[in-house]
Amino acid sequence: MKDVLIFVEGIADFKFIQDYIRYLFDVKLGKDRIVEIGGCNQELLNKSALSFRENTDKGGTNLLIFDADDNFEEKIKGLEIAKKALGLEFEIFLFPNNELPGDLEILLCNIINLRHNDIFECWKNYENCLQSSENSYTLPARKTKIYAYLEALVGRSNSQKEKIKERNRNYRNTEHWNLDIDYLHPLKTFLHPHFITT
Repeated sequence: MKDVLIFVEGIADFKFIQDYIRYLFDVKLGKDRIVEIGGCNQELLNKSALSFRENTDKGGTNLLIFDADDNFEEKIKGLEIAKKALGLEFEIFLFPNNELPGDLEILLCNIINLRHNDIFECWKNYENCLQSSENSYTLPARKTKIYAYLEALVGRSNSQKEKIKERNRNYRNTEHWNLDIDYLHPLKTFLHPHFITT
């Protein structure tokens, strides 16, 4: 394995990437190899610039895995501008699939164990009910949908509810998630050269 340093926005991204890499390559990375930046802007990238540069100087590879948010092309362009302005070296992957707008939660919605798709069908009915109401209700965030999915599966006690929190989730639990699904192929392709030696 090459000397890889991965930069993510927050704890949810950290935990997913940590579990996915462990699942794919049997490599456990900690906070020394996966760095939470806290968001996505040039100021936050600048605060982590030393880590980027130190890893580059010792021959390592920097990977930046962020949300695409509302505009994939705009996010890539902004990151490339920041990269050049700060003189940093890194490869970019944007959730959900390095092609479309979105975020980690869209990716997670696409990798649930389909045995539990009923939970998402119920959620869709809930959202439709809110939208059709005469009152102008706000639809819950996708983070809430993922939380509700897990709570329906394991939320029977306080100790089980702890497993639902972003920092405690187990994405390698095949009862809840399918890490072999084709939807993850772009991320697998992005990570593969950095963790498999030929």
